[in-house]
Formats: sequence, C-alpha cells, structure tokens
Amino acid sequence: MGIYMLLVAIVPLSIYLILNNIVVSKYFLKVEQESVISKVENANKIFRSEALNLQELAEDNGIWDDFYKKIEEKDIEWFKENYSEWVPDNFSIDLIVIANKNREIIDQYGLKYTNDTELFDDDKINAVLSGKYDKKKNYPSGIKIYNGNLYIIGISPILLSDYEGPSRGIIIFGKEVNTEFLQNIKDKFGYDILFSYRNKLVMNMDISKEIKELSDIIKEVKNQETFELGKSKIVGSISIKDLSDENIGKLYIAESRYIFLHTLGLIHRNAFFIFILSCILSLILSAKLKNIILNPMKGLENEISKIRENNSSIRFKINGPNEFIKFSSSIVESLNQMNHIIYRYKKENKNLRLISNTDGLTSLYNHRYFYECFNEKINSGLKSITVLFCDIDKFKLINDIHGHIVGDMILKEIGNIIKESVEENGLIFRYGGEEFVVMMDNYTAEKSFDIAENIRINIIKSKQIQKYSGDLPVTISIGLSSYPNDSVDAKDLIEKADKAMYFAKQNGRNQCCIYKEEIEKIIMQNCTEFAKKEILIDSAFAISAAIDAKDVYTGKHSELVTRYSLLLAEELELSVQDKYALRIGALLHDCGKIGIPDNIINKPTRLTDEEFNIIKNHTMLGHNIAKHIVKNPVIIACVRNHHERWDGEGYPDGLSDKFIPIHARIVCIADAYHAMISDRPYRKSLSQYEAFEQLRKNKGTQFDPYLVELFIKTVKEDSGV
Repeated sequence: MGIYMLLVAIVPLSIYLILNNIVVSKYFLKVEQESVISKVENANKIFRSEALNLQELAEDNGIWDDFYKKIEEKDIEWFKENYSEWVPDNFSIDLIVIANKNREIIDQYGLKYTNDTELFDDDKINAVLSGKYDKKKNYPSGIKIYNGNLYIIGISPILLSDYEGPSRGIIIFGKEVNTEFLQNIKDKFGYDILFSYRNKLVMNMDISKEIKELSDIIKEVKNQETFELGKSKIVGSISIKDLSDENIGKLYIAESRYIFLHTLGLIHRNAFFIFILSCILSLILSAKLKNIILNPMKGLENEISKIRENNSSIRFKINGPNEFIKFSSSIVESLNQMNHIIYRYKKENKNLRLISNTDGLTSLYNHRYFYECFNEKINSGLKSITVLFCDIDKFKLINDIHGHIVGDMILKEIGNIIKESVEENGLIFRYGGEEFVVMMDNYTAEKSFDIAENIRINIIKSKQIQKYSGDLPVTISIGLSSYPNDSVDAKDLIEKADKAMYFAKQNGRNQCCIYKEEIEKIIMQNCTEFAKKEILIDSAFAISAAIDAKDVYTGKHSELVTRYSLLLAEELELSVQDKYALRIGALLHDCGKIGIPDNIINKPTRLTDEEFNIIKNHTMLGHNIAKHIVKNPVIIACVRNHHERWDGEGYPDGLSDKFIPIHARIVCIADAYHAMISDRPYRKSLSQYEAFEQLRKNKGTQFDPYLVELFIKTVKEDSGV
C-alpha cells in the first residue's frame, strides 16, 4: 500500500508540475480578466452617473419659470451673475452654454470663442434646440468631443416648471475629462483610468509614467478587451460612444497583477515541498489516508458554504492535521484574497448606487430615485401610498434678499425638519429646487394630513430657519394625493399632489390640501385672482421694507410684527383667509409713516405733544394709502385701528372692547411687544420678561386681556422659555 501510495503521489504531482502553468495560469488569468472588465464597466457607470447628474442640474435650472422669463428678455447680466460667474466655482463646471431658440448664445463659459455654435451641430443638441424635447422627457446626456477635448455634458430645454409652453432654448452643462478629473476619480474609487480618442490620450497622473509603453501597445491591440502591460499590470478596455451614439474612442483601466503573480509564485515554491512531503506521508500514513485528507476537505467545503449562504466577506478557516494545513495554506490565502476583492467590488457598487440616488445638498433621496422607489413598492404588492408634495412659499424672495448660500442653509434645515416630523413613517426626497416629496407607505391621505400639518407648523416655529432668514417669515404649502385612489401612475400622482399644493398657495399659502377633482377647475378659475394676490404680497413687502428703512432703531419692525401676529393667529386657529388678511395688514400697519418727517421718527429725545399728534396721524395716512392698494375692509381696518385701546382711549376712532377688529387687536399687541424689546432713541430695550409684565399691566386697558395671555404663551413657546 505504501509503494502504491508513493506511485500515486509521484505521478499526479509530476503531472501537476508540468500542467501547473497551463491550467492554473489560465484559471487565474480568467479571474483576473473578469476582474478588470468589471472595473472597466464600473468606471463607465461612473461617467454615466456624472452625465446624468449634469443633466439633472441642467434640468433643475432650465425647467424654471424665472429662467424661462429671463431667456425671453435676453437678460445677459442676470445669466452672467447666476451662471457663468457663479456656477463654475460652486459646481466645478467647465462648460456652460445658454442659448435661445434662435441659437443666440445668451451666456457661456468655456467656449472656444464667445459665439461658437459648434456644439449646436450635434444631432441631439440640435433636436433640443428645434423643440423636439418639449414637455417632460428624458433629456440627452453623455460624452461629447468639443474643441479637440473630451467633455461629459448634460442638456435640458428651457421650459416652464410645469413643462407647459414651447421651449425657448437650451442649457448645456459640461465637465472636461482631463488629468485632474481622472485623478479625482482615482482618489475616490481607486481606478487608474485612461481615455483614447482621435490619437489622443487622457489619463490620471499615477499612470503617466507608463504612457509611452501603453501608447505603443494600444496601437497593436485595438480590438482586445484585455491585454497585458509588461508583467506587472493588466489593462481592460471598453468602447465609448458620444452623445449621438457614435464610437469615438476607448476607456482603459490598468490593474496590478500582484495577486496573480504572487499566487503563482507561492504554488511554484510549495510544489517541491509538497512533492517530498507527499512521498514520505504516502509511505508512513497510507493507513490513515481517510482521516488526513477527507475530513479537512469537508471542513473547507463547509466554510465555502457559509460564505455562499451569508453572501459576505468571511475568511476561510483551515482545520485538520498540520500536514493538511501546510498543504492548503497558500491556496486558502489566495481564495481569501479573491473573496475579499469580490466583496469590496460589491460594496463599491452599492456606494455608487447610493451616490447616484442622493441629493448632494440635503443628503435626502433625489428626484430620479423617487420613481424607481415608487415602482419597486408597487411591484412588491403595496396596497396604498400617499405622496406629500411640499413647496417653500416665496423662496425666490429669500434667495433675492439673503443670497443662495442662506437659501441652501434653509433648504437643508427644512429637509431636517421634514425628516424629524416624518420619522420612520415614510421616505423623503428632494424633488426640485425648493420642492420636497414625502412617500408614506400604507397611509391614506386623511391619515397623512396630520403629519403634513406637523411639518408645516414645525417649519413656522423653527428658530434655526428664523435665524437664517433674518426673521423673514418662512412657510410651506403641501399638497397630498394617494395611490390608487387618485392615480396608479407615479408621474400623474405627483402632478395631482402638485395641483393640490398650488390650490393651497392660491388660498393664502402656509396650509395643507388633499387633492380632489374639483380643485383643477377652481385653479383655472382663480388663476387671475391668485396673480393679483401675489402682486399684493410683493407690494406689501416692498412698502414695509421702505417704512422700516426710515426708522434706524427698529430695523425689520414690520416683518417681525407680521411674524408675531401669525404665531398668535396659529394659536387662535384663524381661517386661511383671516391669516392672509392679517399678514398683509401687519406688513402695512405702519405704511402711514411714509408721510411723517424723518426728524420726528428718529428724534433722540421724547416727542412734544405737537410732534406726538403728528405721529398719531400715521394711522389715517396709512388708511388713505391702504385703501388705494387693497379693497379688503379687514386689511384697511387693521392699518387704521391698530392703535385703538381696549378702554376706548385710543386713536383715531376711539373704538373699545370687541368693537375693535380682532386683526387690529392682534397687531396692536405684536406692535407694542416688538417696540418694547427694541432700542429706542430715548431708552434702551426691555427684556422679554419686562415686556411681558408691561403687556400684563396694560391688559384690559390698552390690550385685549384674553389675547395678551395667549400672546405671551405663544411667544414663550416659540423662544423655548
């Protein structure tokens, strides 16, 4: 048996040594080739993801009402300020082209020369310019050669935010594929990437030393997927197509062959040792062959089964006699290394997917992932979904007053508030510029309404948003629609939630609305009236800003009085119409001070009786101004009677008790409170506690006693006291 085992050991091992390089080398070479091809495909996905991100950025800007208006007006300065002078630094953009439908370039960055229309010759770009991409479509994105250089570009037509109306032009964003760009890819993902096109090579800095050798080899192996670069590296390739689906070159990735070469070296070094050991063991331990080989092999098989069942990176463990451990150690180590590499690739793919589905500013899910997630849930058999479409009210005004940096901080904070309000009950997406969408699983619209209201109220009461906005009131309007009651299609469901949100805005903003079919007809009927309300709010803001500018001591007095008034209105649960009237009335309450001389308003000492009588005239002056701006008697009364007293000793009409309109009573308290906590020319500001005591002292004489206590409670809650 010993002689027989010796022969059995010698013959296979001899054959192994002969065939080792042929069989093992081919096997590991195949694994190595599959690995580098997988990396090439992943790298190609990275560039596709970059192109889609650029297309989304272009669409976020191009599908925008203000943009649509400015392109028609050819407002070059506006585009220059908001794009060619701002976007490249903030979004690392190398190419910007904004053109109208007449192919006139309104703004550009990175063109060969100012009016270069070379890009418009591309079929896809020309199709967008020609209006073939009107309405909501998958707009072009991809790779394009321009001016001899390679760019990743995203394209969008210029449409209204509801995708209605004809296209007014095109917006193109591009990033140049250069050494710095590829080096950033290397730093993020560890890939050595090289592009070959039109007899040009673009690569990262780490492989530039081998470029001469690689350049010569590329010419010889044009159609091979993989090839060796010396003995130390293997290179994978894939053809790349431009925006118009034409082959323009190839993408290459160079990968180290260290594992492959090291594995072969280990096998060669151990072969002789195994040969001698096998001969000795064959003679001595032939009787124990079963226990020495079979049982450890079963253990190794169990370890492999664990990896397959757990689908995770678990290291192989070797159990058994020392002889078997020595025999198997190099192979198992190689298997462990390969298992680790495969697990790492899976993890990288998962990270790439997460990046492509996440909004960079708020870290919420993005627009595109909403539709993917919705369809997955429907396909899984989910019975009901409610969508909350949230839009920040007058967000453009915030950006105009405070700038985009503050606007971005407010967007992030609102995203956090929505996340805290929803908790684990739904998924949150940043759908557009100032638009958020919440997807609630197994929630009806009625059940979701309470969560929507919670979001709305938490935004009103947020101190952080108040700090960012400089006390400019920030509110949100929310529309709700449900699957399958309102629609079974994701896009249609979003459109109906958007209409419900728009209906909420038409009815005064800062409210939630559930979609109903009759809403669409009402929206069409009220669109003219809504436009008038928009103009009225903007006019009220402008007038209040002019009034506040006259008084250097109170600063944003009108805006803060409006904020305190609306907080009390929320506590009183006033109707939407009453809140709207109160907001305009509070903004305009001091508009009559336009007619008061500055030397009286800013007098550093107490006013004389004559000067005080002049100041008192501002209520009547305000009444005369307001009645030419609005027709609503509630708003006019708010301006006229906000200095009336509960005991009837106020002015100008001497009204008392509940004969004073409630809107005027609310503004009276908010106006007095803010005046007390503000520095005046003749005294320092009071503390919040002192101001509360003054309000209590004068309740029942100057102020409505019920509203005073409710106001103090509301302000305390808002300030966290």
